[in-house]
Amino acid sequence: MNYERPFVQSWGTVHEFLDLFSVKGLHPATSDDWRVQKLRDLIDVDPAKAQQNLGQVCKELRLYVSARQARRLFKECTGVGIKEYRMKKRLDIAAHELRTTDLPVKVIAGKTGYRHLSTFTKHFLKRFHLRPIDFRRLWNGRDVAA
Repeated sequence: MNYERPFVQSWGTVHEFLDLFSVKGLHPATSDDWRVQKLRDLIDVDPAKAQQNLGQVCKELRLYVSARQARRLFKECTGVGIKEYRMKKRLDIAAHELRTTDLPVKVIAGKTGYRHLSTFTKHFLKRFHLRPIDFRRLWNGRDVAA
Protein backbone atom coordinates (compact mmCIF):
# COMPACT_ATOMS: atom_id res chain seq x y z
CA MET A 1 0.00 0.00 0.00
CA ASN A 2 1.40 3.38 -1.05
CA TYR A 3 0.73 6.41 1.06
CA GLU A 4 0.51 9.72 -0.79
CA ARG A 5 0.95 12.94 0.99
CA PRO A 6 -2.28 15.05 0.95
CA PHE A 7 -2.31 18.01 -1.37
CA VAL A 8 -3.61 21.29 0.13
CA GLN A 9 -4.52 24.10 -2.18
CA SER A 10 -4.89 27.68 -0.95
CA TRP A 11 -8.11 29.41 -1.97
CA GLY A 12 -7.01 32.81 -0.69
CA THR A 13 -9.26 34.72 1.64
CA VAL A 14 -12.62 33.49 2.86
CA HIS A 15 -14.36 35.96 0.54
CA GLU A 16 -12.42 34.70 -2.47
CA PHE A 17 -13.36 31.15 -1.55
CA LEU A 18 -17.05 32.00 -1.21
CA ASP A 19 -16.97 33.89 -4.50
CA LEU A 20 -16.20 30.58 -6.21
CA PHE A 21 -19.70 29.40 -5.30
CA SER A 22 -21.63 32.56 -6.09
CA VAL A 23 -23.32 32.95 -9.44
CA LYS A 24 -22.88 36.49 -10.69
CA GLY A 25 -25.06 38.17 -13.25
CA LEU A 26 -28.17 36.03 -12.80
CA HIS A 27 -30.10 38.60 -10.81
CA PRO A 28 -30.01 42.35 -11.44
CA ALA A 29 -28.87 44.54 -8.58
CA THR A 30 -31.81 45.09 -6.26
CA SER A 31 -30.70 48.62 -5.46
CA ASP A 32 -31.91 49.54 -8.95
CA ASP A 33 -35.32 47.90 -8.50
CA TRP A 34 -38.02 50.04 -10.10
CA ARG A 35 -40.65 48.84 -7.62
CA VAL A 36 -38.66 50.13 -4.66
CA GLN A 37 -38.10 53.43 -6.46
CA LYS A 38 -41.86 53.82 -7.01
CA LEU A 39 -42.51 53.13 -3.32
CA ARG A 40 -39.82 55.63 -2.29
CA ASP A 41 -41.28 58.26 -4.59
CA LEU A 42 -44.73 57.74 -3.08
CA ILE A 43 -43.40 57.99 0.47
CA ASP A 44 -41.35 61.07 -0.38
CA VAL A 45 -44.38 62.84 -1.83
CA ASP A 46 -47.08 61.64 0.57
CA PRO A 47 -45.88 59.65 3.61
CA ALA A 48 -49.44 59.35 4.95
CA LYS A 49 -50.58 57.59 1.75
CA ALA A 50 -48.07 54.79 2.31
CA GLN A 51 -49.53 54.29 5.77
CA GLN A 52 -52.58 52.64 4.22
CA ASN A 53 -52.82 48.95 3.37
CA LEU A 54 -49.51 48.18 1.64
CA GLY A 55 -51.07 45.46 -0.49
CA GLN A 56 -53.57 47.98 -1.86
CA VAL A 57 -50.81 50.56 -2.44
CA CYS A 58 -48.82 47.95 -4.38
CA LYS A 59 -51.86 47.25 -6.56
CA GLU A 60 -52.47 50.97 -7.19
CA LEU A 61 -48.83 51.46 -8.18
CA ARG A 62 -48.94 48.28 -10.30
CA LEU A 63 -45.88 46.82 -8.62
CA TYR A 64 -47.10 43.23 -9.10
CA VAL A 65 -45.78 42.11 -5.71
CA SER A 66 -47.42 41.23 -2.42
CA ALA A 67 -47.10 43.48 0.62
CA ARG A 68 -44.67 41.02 2.18
CA GLN A 69 -42.48 40.94 -0.93
CA ALA A 70 -42.57 44.75 -1.13
CA ARG A 71 -41.37 45.03 2.47
CA ARG A 72 -38.57 42.54 1.85
CA LEU A 73 -37.45 44.25 -1.36
CA PHE A 74 -37.57 47.70 0.23
CA LYS A 75 -35.44 46.63 3.19
CA GLU A 76 -32.97 44.82 0.94
CA CYS A 77 -32.51 47.88 -1.28
CA THR A 78 -32.56 50.70 1.25
CA GLY A 79 -31.31 49.03 4.41
CA VAL A 80 -34.35 50.22 6.38
CA GLY A 81 -37.93 49.02 6.53
CA ILE A 82 -40.83 50.85 4.95
CA LYS A 83 -42.24 51.92 8.33
CA GLU A 84 -38.91 53.31 9.50
CA TYR A 85 -38.33 55.13 6.20
CA ARG A 86 -41.85 56.57 6.28
CA MET A 87 -41.49 57.73 9.90
CA LYS A 88 -38.14 59.37 9.15
CA LYS A 89 -39.68 61.17 6.18
CA ARG A 90 -42.68 62.35 8.21
CA LEU A 91 -40.43 63.67 10.97
CA ASP A 92 -38.17 65.41 8.45
CA ILE A 93 -41.22 67.14 7.00
CA ALA A 94 -42.32 68.12 10.51
CA ALA A 95 -38.87 69.53 11.28
CA HIS A 96 -39.00 71.56 8.08
CA GLU A 97 -42.45 72.89 9.04
CA LEU A 98 -41.20 73.79 12.52
CA ARG A 99 -38.30 75.73 11.00
CA THR A 100 -40.22 77.56 8.30
CA THR A 101 -43.71 78.21 9.71
CA ASP A 102 -45.33 79.48 12.87
CA LEU A 103 -48.02 76.80 12.85
CA PRO A 104 -48.78 75.24 16.24
CA VAL A 105 -47.02 71.95 16.93
CA LYS A 106 -50.37 70.17 17.16
CA VAL A 107 -51.28 71.28 13.61
CA ILE A 108 -47.91 70.15 12.27
CA ALA A 109 -48.36 66.79 13.98
CA GLY A 110 -51.73 66.38 12.31
CA LYS A 111 -50.40 67.42 8.89
CA THR A 112 -47.67 64.81 9.10
CA GLY A 113 -50.11 62.04 9.94
CA TYR A 114 -49.97 61.83 13.71
CA ARG A 115 -53.30 61.60 15.50
CA HIS A 116 -51.91 62.25 18.95
CA LEU A 117 -49.51 65.00 19.93
CA SER A 118 -47.89 62.78 22.55
CA THR A 119 -46.97 60.15 19.94
CA PHE A 120 -45.58 62.82 17.65
CA THR A 121 -43.53 64.34 20.48
CA LYS A 122 -42.18 60.92 21.52
CA HIS A 123 -41.05 60.06 17.98
CA PHE A 124 -39.66 63.55 17.34
CA LEU A 125 -37.69 63.40 20.60
CA LYS A 126 -36.29 59.99 19.69
CA ARG A 127 -35.15 61.19 16.25
CA PHE A 128 -33.86 64.71 17.01
CA HIS A 129 -33.19 64.48 20.78
CA LEU A 130 -35.32 67.58 21.31
CA ARG A 131 -39.00 68.18 21.85
CA PRO A 132 -40.65 69.88 18.85
CA ILE A 133 -41.13 73.18 20.70
CA ASP A 134 -37.49 73.17 21.84
CA PHE A 135 -36.42 72.37 18.28
CA ARG A 136 -38.32 75.40 17.02
CA ARG A 137 -36.89 77.66 19.75
CA LEU A 138 -33.36 76.46 19.08
CA TRP A 139 -33.77 76.93 15.35
CA ASN A 140 -35.13 80.44 15.79
CA GLY A 141 -32.22 81.33 18.08
CA ARG A 142 -34.26 81.59 21.25
CA ASP A 143 -33.22 80.05 24.54
CA VAL A 144 -34.38 76.44 24.85
CA ALA A 145 -34.72 76.68 28.64
CA ALA A 146 -37.27 79.51 28.34
